[in-house]
Amino acid sequence: MNDLLLVLLLFAYVAVVLLISLTLHYKKIIRGRTARNLVHFFSGFSILFLFIAENKYYLLIASAVITLMLFLARKKTPLLKYVYKAIKKKEEKNFLEGPVLYGVSITLMVYYSIIADNNIIPLISILVLTISDPLASIIGRKFGKNKLINNRTLEGSTAMAVSSLAIISLFQGFSITAIIQAVLIAFAELLSPSKWDDLTVPLFTAALLTLAGP
Repeated sequence: MNDLLLVLLLFAYVAVVLLISLTLHYKKIIRGRTARNLVHFFSGFSILFLFIAENKYYLLIASAVITLMLFLARKKTPLLKYVYKAIKKKEEKNFLEGPVLYGVSITLMVYYSIIADNNIIPLISILVLTISDPLASIIGRKFGKNKLINNRTLEGSTAMAVSSLAIISLFQGFSITAIIQAVLIAFAELLSPSKWDDLTVPLFTAALLTLAGP
């Protein structure tokens, strides 16, 4: 596939994810937190574009541009202000800190794919961020009774470990090594302030899988 066309499809995909999430929010069908979770979940699957790109530098530039747009989304930014108002957290006073770090993580994983010539580790790392991290948050909020640190719970951390293990096993096979990696990822998420885990979790996952080797 032509890489410029691929970039356009990437922008279109992210735009559709945002448009659907924001429309549902502004029509009062879903809350801002749910809109943010939808964006968080579906945007992560943009990492799959790595598998069909011939020149990944185009994806790197596109990802960096999308991240920059998220950074520029403020209260008074034309058009982008609607993104900011819909999905921001209360503590995000100036810009969308979490989504920006999310974008930085995807950009870094695309870069990793380029320099390491490896798509699987970036894929696992972003899927852990996309699936395991929000799942841990949901389980922790709904069923968490045993408080740990950084406002995390034992139940949420367990969900993080189990789902991370499922993702790693799907691509690299179930093993003792995969179990250890999943537990370490859960500890990394536990120790990371919620403000930073959109960056620390995928970077730690990628580093861990890289050190483990093939």
